[in-house]
Amino acid sequence: MEPLKNMNLLRDMLLSFCPEAFRREHRPYSSSSLIAAATVLGLLQLIVCALLLVQRYKHFVVARAHLWATQMNGHPEWVQSGGVAIVTLEFFLYPLSLLLLYLGLEGFLRFAAGITASEVVPSLPVVCAFKVVESARKRQETKQRLALPPDQVEMLPDGRVRIAAAQPKPAWNASITIGLDDTWYEIEREMRASGPRSWIYVLRPSPTGKIFRRVERYERPPEPRSSEKAQTKSQSDGPSPSAPVENSN
Repeated sequence: MEPLKNMNLLRDMLLSFCPEAFRREHRPYSSSSLIAAATVLGLLQLIVCALLLVQRYKHFVVARAHLWATQMNGHPEWVQSGGVAIVTLEFFLYPLSLLLLYLGLEGFLRFAAGITASEVVPSLPVVCAFKVVESARKRQETKQRLALPPDQVEMLPDGRVRIAAAQPKPAWNASITIGLDDTWYEIEREMRASGPRSWIYVLRPSPTGKIFRRVERYERPPEPRSSEKAQTKSQSDGPSPSAPVENSN
């Protein structure tokens, strides 16, 4: 039982650095332990960064003092004070110094938010990392989606519509009303078939007076070029695919 408790605590400690959207998908063990972890880790972050920053600053000032000792010797006190200000400004021009300063301020903010408002403030570098990963994932999904063949829309003689898609449409179920051109349709049935467009949706016109619970406007895909039409026709003239298996909603 103790190892499980320790794992849950470690998980909440890691979640305290993550953005809120990620924490909604991956719930913490408890809200109180999450806030406590964010508060304590924020204080530790502040102390560690402050100590490192002060230690680095002392070494930097000593090194500059040895370097400028001969030039500063015999000058008035205000000149030496100006030299210290210039050294301090130069110190904060280094990326590592700025990083330690920011992380220390972020730790203070995380600690103060946990103490005063019981809020969990995520870490900005972690949030940026999540955004980079999410952006790369979306680009990959868009690339894969553009590589798929477009939907085939077939207007059936009885007023129904048959749409063959290369990907499933999870939102298309019995509760949705789909707008195509100037007509509203509802899902009659969903089927599976072989081939690149294996998801088949048959739509029927919505009855007059129906109350729409969810509505989606479906944009008809652009007409394929002549070469694509010829390829599609040659595929349709080939062996007939296996009989579709109906999946009623």
